[in-house]
Amino acid sequence: MVSFLAQRILQGFLAIFLVLSMVFVVLNISGDPIRMMLPPTATQEDVEAMREAFGFDQPLVFRYFTFLNQMAHLDFGHSVQTRRPALDMVLGRLPATLFLAFSALFLALLIGVPLGILAAVKRGSILDTLAVLLSMVGQSTPVFWIALVLIFLFGVIYPVLPPSGYGTAAHLVLPATSLALFLLAGMTRVTRTSLIEVLNLPYVTTARSKGVREHVVIIKHALRNAAIPVITQLTLQMRFVIGGSVVVESIFGWPGLGQLLAQAAFARDYPVVIACTLFVSLFIVLFNIALDLSYSAIDPRIRLWD
Repeated sequence: MVSFLAQRILQGFLAIFLVLSMVFVVLNISGDPIRMMLPPTATQEDVEAMREAFGFDQPLVFRYFTFLNQMAHLDFGHSVQTRRPALDMVLGRLPATLFLAFSALFLALLIGVPLGILAAVKRGSILDTLAVLLSMVGQSTPVFWIALVLIFLFGVIYPVLPPSGYGTAAHLVLPATSLALFLLAGMTRVTRTSLIEVLNLPYVTTARSKGVREHVVIIKHALRNAAIPVITQLTLQMRFVIGGSVVVESIFGWPGLGQLLAQAAFARDYPVVIACTLFVSLFIVLFNIALDLSYSAIDPRIRLWD
């Protein structure tokens, strides 16, 4: 197991290195942040002085090796816009993103998994039809459209919830629901499909023939063996929430990592973009490793290491 973990961690570091390198190259060939930061009346001498202060006067190859040295020491430099340390800005926004992500995921699990179980058990019923319809609509509807509809309904027509902001439980409802409605559609579909396959297996029929109660058959026997696709879907959804929260946080004014990344990308604030990308990539790698370990925890027959 130790060798397996070491291998997966090494692969994760390699993936993060490649992602950060690609982001560095794209950012450096996409435009000049100094021109965006200075007013139109700035002279060429002002531009050159600012470039020298931030190190943009150096050749790209030299800046890349400087960048690698900074990454090795977790030194992202200072924001081009605010002059604050980029790492401090990211760490200050990270709790808000994690809070939103886990709230949306908990809501999706709370509704999606039970709904998928009921749809599988009552296959062909009206409930099953509604669950399948919900999955199709939820998976095909963009998150930003869901967010705008919720703002229009509960922030404009029936102004019972704040359409933007951060700080109270009421501010969490709309952004978390926007993400959760998209997530629970996938959770419902995967849970239903996986459980239907397991309920048709011989050991489930044998358990029923022995007089085992139906809820015990479903929860103890069927659901545990149907859990691997559900866990996989859960991890994929979590990666989406962490990496794709840019739109939701920007729409609702949620001061998280996604909003910071969007603002920094538009302003070509290189240090902040790199710091945000590192943390997003790190979380995705950690989720992938946790997914691999969960397979063996759920089903001991799955051995990913010798």
